[in-house]
Amino acid sequence: MWIGYAVSQIASIFLTFLRMVPLSFRNRFSHAQIPDDGDVVVSLTTHGSRLAHAHLTIESIARGYLKSPIVLWLDEGDFNGVWPATITRLVDRGLQVKCSDGSYGPHTKYWGEFRELRGSGKRVVTVDDDMIYPEWFLQRLLFIGDLRTDVVVAYRAHRIELRDGRMLPYVKWTPANTSEASFLHFATGVSGVLYPSSFIEYVVEQGDVFLQGCRRADDVWLHVCALRSGHPIRQVYAKPRHFAVVPTTQLGALVVGNTLMGGNDEQIAHVYTREDVQILIEASRRED
Repeated sequence: MWIGYAVSQIASIFLTFLRMVPLSFRNRFSHAQIPDDGDVVVSLTTHGSRLAHAHLTIESIARGYLKSPIVLWLDEGDFNGVWPATITRLVDRGLQVKCSDGSYGPHTKYWGEFRELRGSGKRVVTVDDDMIYPEWFLQRLLFIGDLRTDVVVAYRAHRIELRDGRMLPYVKWTPANTSEASFLHFATGVSGVLYPSSFIEYVVEQGDVFLQGCRRADDVWLHVCALRSGHPIRQVYAKPRHFAVVPTTQLGALVVGNTLMGGNDEQIAHVYTREDVQILIEASRRED
């Protein structure tokens, strides 16, 4: 069993490297422009040494069938530091790099962009800085978003599991197995999420209270906001989609602390109220 697992992992890494080669080539030689305006904006953040690999994610979005503005948010230290040539080449083609006005951790990938676009009617797609997204990524995400403007749309979601009126620990949640919208679905940002303008309005109205008890779990805070604002989460497909991860970037990633070490459960306990859990219970009763 372990031999088979090891072989599959090696094969996966090899295939990922094959995906990286044309993206690196594109970064060095392409002159294709990234739009500077549009009704949907792609927003992401990165930090420290991860900035050296972020161009792979950005290039994977930029080569897509649909084109949208792409904004990279950096903390002040990285913004004022020396950017790698891979990023400056993207800036020459239209990538927007903006400086965050505070230290918001993983919330940086959406918080500044939400505030800038509030009231504009525009939507935001968030992506992670260590993924390689397929050419159809935006196309299929927006197809669902155009059908349902009242939902948060994600390629990957967990189903929140309940027992005796309580939320079970995060590691016991199961993969969502339907494309029906549900408050029990918990969007995970790694595979990309589309947020409608009405949701953006609500999140901005709450201010930066996520810094109190939910600083390192942007997915948790955004799901709570979805519950409270009446925006169920819809998965694009009935099964979650997983995209290629850039090798080495997962070292020290939030997934270690938030998932494997119970960090999400600690932050969930701080944020979800009895009223929030009651919404989940009622959703479970309707769907059972």
